Amino acid sequence: MERKCHAKIATYNIWNNEEQDKREKHILRELHIAEADIVGLQEVTDDFYENVLAKDEIYPYSCFYAYAGENEGLAILSKFPLCEEYFMNKNEEDAYSNALNAIININGIRISITNVHLPWDSVKKQEEQIVAIDRFIHAQQNVDFYVLLGDFNGNMNSSVNRYLLGDQTINGYESNLYWNDLQSGYCVRKGTSLTPTLDFINNPRWAGKETITVPMVTDRIYVMESWDDIDMNGLVVFGTEVYPDIEMTASDHYGIVAELEFSK
Repeated sequence: MERKCHAKIATYNIWNNEEQDKREKHILRELHIAEADIVGLQEVTDDFYENVLAKDEIYPYSCFYAYAGENEGLAILSKFPLCEEYFMNKNEEDAYSNALNAIININGIRISITNVHLPWDSVKKQEEQIVAIDRFIHAQQNVDFYVLLGDFNGNMNSSVNRYLLGDQTINGYESNLYWNDLQSGYCVRKGTSLTPTLDFINNPRWAGKETITVPMVTDRIYVMESWDDIDMNGLVVFGTEVYPDIEMTASDHYGIVAELEFSK
């Protein structure tokens, strides 16, 4: 008998800076507006997780892991129970990758969610980490579908994106089965253009500071190619509202939420 499950899955870099406390209520509002069932968050501080996110009744299940020696890390929020958790940042064999994996069971369908925040300051480290992350995911067993999301700190022509799509190798490795970027697929079918999530033109965070750098779709959601069905019923870029009290958007990044249906 065919099994189906529906889930709205989101990624959002919430920007760890000295004034995050002034934006907390707006970050939470954006998450509620997105109405995601599962959310991967980057740049989460331990205080924000413990005092705000972990107490949010909309997401009764969650996990958070901070990087060694830092006050920020990665979080996954979910309306469904987390069956397993694994933080890759602690292990040399995982290239100390900035990645958090959780297995979530929805209606008997097991979905692997991997939330990443690749380093911004080294393509070499990005490549080392994405290979380790990808190999870890491909080695997982008893999983029906795989979702990879987060802040990849690179544009659509980056080696990381090309590796995931199957357009190039990295250090002799390839990702196979390959991945599909959801915003790209959605825009092609709708006849629209990609929306940058790191928007140096319109986001007030960068006003007067960035006049050269090209806006990027650095925050992305991928699904691994599958013999079973994955249908995308919608995709929205959120977090673009400017709040008058802070004259800012909730973060310096925008988020993405995709509405997916999985059939097994």
